Amino acid sequence: MKGLLVAQNASYVHTNLAVRLLREQLHKDISILEMTVNEDLHRRIGKILLAAPDYILYSAYIWNWTDIQRIGEYIRKADPHIAQYVGGPEVSYDVEERLRNEDWIDGILRGEGENTIGALVECIEGRRGRSEVAGLAYREGEEVRVNPLPAYASDLNALIPASYTESMKNRILYYESMRGCPYHCSYCLSSEGGRIRYRDVKKIKEDMREIFATGTKLIKFVDRSFHIDPARSVEIIDFFSEESPADTGIHFEMNLEHLDREVAKHINAAPAGKFQIEAGIQSVNPVVNAAIHRKTDIDAVGRALQMLDTEKTHIHLDLIVGLPHEDLESFLAGFDRVAKLGAQKIQIGFLKLLRGTELRRRAEEFGIVYESTPPYEVIATADFSAREVILLRNFATAVENYYDEARFREVYHAVQKKGTPPSQFYLGIAQKLQDDAHRRLFRGRDGKYRFLHRHLNEKYGRDAPLYDALKKDFYRNEDRYIGHVLGIEDPELSKNEVIEFLKRNPEFASDRNPHKAAKRVRGVRLANTKRYYLYTDGKYIRHFDERR
Repeated sequence: MKGLLVAQNASYVHTNLAVRLLREQLHKDISILEMTVNEDLHRRIGKILLAAPDYILYSAYIWNWTDIQRIGEYIRKADPHIAQYVGGPEVSYDVEERLRNEDWIDGILRGEGENTIGALVECIEGRRGRSEVAGLAYREGEEVRVNPLPAYASDLNALIPASYTESMKNRILYYESMRGCPYHCSYCLSSEGGRIRYRDVKKIKEDMREIFATGTKLIKFVDRSFHIDPARSVEIIDFFSEESPADTGIHFEMNLEHLDREVAKHINAAPAGKFQIEAGIQSVNPVVNAAIHRKTDIDAVGRALQMLDTEKTHIHLDLIVGLPHEDLESFLAGFDRVAKLGAQKIQIGFLKLLRGTELRRRAEEFGIVYESTPPYEVIATADFSAREVILLRNFATAVENYYDEARFREVYHAVQKKGTPPSQFYLGIAQKLQDDAHRRLFRGRDGKYRFLHRHLNEKYGRDAPLYDALKKDFYRNEDRYIGHVLGIEDPELSKNEVIEFLKRNPEFASDRNPHKAAKRVRGVRLANTKRYYLYTDGKYIRHFDERR
């Protein structure tokens, strides 16, 4: 019989680790069909039907479940002989409800699938009874049968690693070096993952050498707290520093409150840009954290960031809107404390009430109202009105565009010098983004500058330091004159001034003839600075600032 593992990712750059792991454990030829939720639905259905499978195994998550439902129902009507099974975090809970309401599903495989996928395939092929497949939920007449969950995979070294035979040059690869989580956050499914289990470092190195050959530029570890074993972490970090391709980045998730000084030292010794660290702050309010079983120490996070060379390592901090007992004032105060830490990115997420989590079970107790369909995001809470949640969606947009990656760092610092806290600066932008006219101005790359320029003028008047800050940000990010975007020209340097500069700095354009090189160089006069731009075939290469 012909089987098909179907993955539907959020975008092309993502890859599905689960289907690759399952394929390797089967020890047989089974195809993987990997698509994205952005593709036309009927095109995806067509790909499945053209593959002519006898059975389909869907990998289900909150971002693809709605599409899987539509595809599964369509295929059941188009070809009733194709057996369809689902597995994954989105379908591993409330299985009786699923099976009673979704008649296209032949079965749901719960729990860790590596040890049970083989038994499921034997069952589909008629070589084993359904009651013999651990973790399988299925219908038997009018009844729903739910088999006991399989034991956790106790030895991760026994699992055959995911295989990547195709080029991954423009895609992100995900890797699991450990399972389980030492924490018990009530909104997260990782708290249900059993004791912590590790894959040996020797095995990890073997796996990575194969992954390096795929050409991927980013490897993301899905481990929930990569660094909890410091000695192990140091060995893996040093391996990446020494053996990974220079243009391949490594992403870890860490709890920075417990960052070991030795781990930080080895991260700092790595080449610049090698590592990305993501840390979930979620909230700095102790009452909120007690309600979700967390103990965030924001001061300890600050000390950890002081240990790290943040010029070399990208830091990404997370906050969540809609947690129990958090109101708007508390959230904004927390944002200000996190912003002071100086991370390159602050990601503002919205609470998802995932199936199987404690917080979903206690949602009514906390007055949490949430969407009934995936991704089950918060609508309102006892402390956050629905309008405030919507406002913070615009706040998140403001932070993403005007804080993240320090694209507007000069404006950020200039506004703070005027006594405006970061939260109030972004809240002001968020309030404007709720208006359609302002939202239209905000569109596109140039629109971001025009919107901010207008906002600063309306908020602070025609303030010279703020305008100079905006110009500095513009010229750091762009290879154009600011007048092309905002309609305000900076004085352009004459051709003779450019030629004289090239005579003084012949290496700038790599051309010994300054008159010839001047055709590829333009200059503008900024405050106390002359800036020179080098172009090749009309494309910006670099610039140089000559101070007066």
